[in-house]
Amino acid sequence: MANGGAAKAIDDAAALLRRIRPDQVVMDKNTGQWRPSSAAFKDPNLSVDAEPFLAEDGHDYHWSLKDYPGYSLVSFTAGHARSKQQSVAHTPIPDTNPYHAEVIGKKTPSTSNHLRDGSTWVHLIPPTVGS
Repeated sequence: MANGGAAKAIDDAAALLRRIRPDQVVMDKNTGQWRPSSAAFKDPNLSVDAEPFLAEDGHDYHWSLKDYPGYSLVSFTAGHARSKQQSVAHTPIPDTNPYHAEVIGKKTPSTSNHLRDGSTWVHLIPPTVGS
């Protein structure tokens, strides 16, 4: 990154990219559409990539998936997370992921559902039939 990987502020409008494991892509019985499971949003230090920082270095969402074949990707804003009393911090991982950030805070079922419901698919790999 241009600033040498130092932590930077993340605006409320910033898109946060969250990888979704294949077993966390589920069919919503009400809509008939694939959605991420709320289980993908329960970690108190939820790992994400900050999309604006990827873009600064000329990358897009593919960078977040490069070592994760078969994974899907969702996006939600930092402001959406903060609206549920979650902190959002840029936490670069030296020599590995300068775009890494965390959504920090207790994830109650309501909070996990809020993050899930505020997410949109960036890249979806639907499960195969019988998964």
